[in-house]
Amino acid sequence: MKRFLTFMMSSALILGLTLTGCANAPTAPPKSEDQTSQATKLPEAEAGATRDSVLGSEKRVVMGFYTDPEGPTPGSKESMTKNIKMMDEVAFFWYSFDGNGKVVPTGKVDLKIKEEAQKNGAKAYALVHNMNLTGKVGFNDALAHSVLSNPVKRANLVNNLVNLTTKDGWDGISLDVEKTPPGDRNNFSALVTELGKALKAKDKVLNISIPAKFIDYPADLWSGAYDYAAIGKSADQIILMTYDEHGLGTTQGPIASAAWVDRVITFATGKIAKEKIVLGLPVYSFDWGTAKPLIPDYLSYIQTVDRAKKMGVEILLDPSGKVPQFIYTDKGARHEVFFENVGSLRIKMDYALKHKLHGVAIWRLGMEDPGIWDQLIKTYGTNKETKTK
Repeated sequence: MKRFLTFMMSSALILGLTLTGCANAPTAPPKSEDQTSQATKLPEAEAGATRDSVLGSEKRVVMGFYTDPEGPTPGSKESMTKNIKMMDEVAFFWYSFDGNGKVVPTGKVDLKIKEEAQKNGAKAYALVHNMNLTGKVGFNDALAHSVLSNPVKRANLVNNLVNLTTKDGWDGISLDVEKTPPGDRNNFSALVTELGKALKAKDKVLNISIPAKFIDYPADLWSGAYDYAAIGKSADQIILMTYDEHGLGTTQGPIASAAWVDRVITFATGKIAKEKIVLGLPVYSFDWGTAKPLIPDYLSYIQTVDRAKKMGVEILLDPSGKVPQFIYTDKGARHEVFFENVGSLRIKMDYALKHKLHGVAIWRLGMEDPGIWDQLIKTYGTNKETKTK
């Protein structure tokens, strides 16, 4: 996701690497004998109601992304525990894969936390990504290409993901493979098709995160590989990541202005069935300073409000983007901060209702304005039918 994880480095450095990707991504590790055999048989169907409970034209979901704490950036455990009754789904950012399609834990996997979510009525998904978290931090395009372009490795990944769900009791897979090379557009769609069929046979859900766009340009280095129409046919849920309109590599501006979000949704609903689309809500903040004009600090809502108080400045509303912002000067550098609060996020929730989307997803739990939960229960609630204004 065009999002930011700090992972044992300064947030500014990781922000840069995360968004721009890894130019010198490591080569795939050598094959091992138990990872290279191609599976030819799909999993057998099982009885169950996992899919029926969250999918369908009349089902509306609230989803949260769960991450571990990273230095000053808060983790998700406290927020999830407090608000789990208001969530239908939680995706745990705990897994990646290697160059042969083997699933590799990358987070602090704690199945007791996963089980806590399930006991409170939420579906729990294992989130699998292609991000390097050490060394050259960022989404690994070389890894994505290595696995996606090879049918044997792709089949290994599919079967390993299905096995993960059955072995550890996950309700599905949340796939977050980003910066896929444009040349692998059809290969990515093939993975979604193959994984979707395999998970469906086990009564599991396939949840896919895709970058925001309002025009399909297949050669685009960030979004070109993601064929909305093809992905929409095979995935059960599509997280539309309506972030970052402005972020690392750009000058200051709204992370997701109201008009931009509406435009992205309008394009997506022309390609994907609206009952499959879950609107990604950015709940974090960016602080741009003139000393590093293209590398903003990554902050939670609480950190942002505290910074405004510390600097003695007033929080204002950006009239065009309809998002909160403030400006301050520190050590001779001018700073401009854009973020999201309950008011700006309510506008986006209303767009989700207007377009009759499947739900909303919070990136990431623990960084949000606490006031959004009251608005979430009023707009979507837990599996409530679409409301109209």
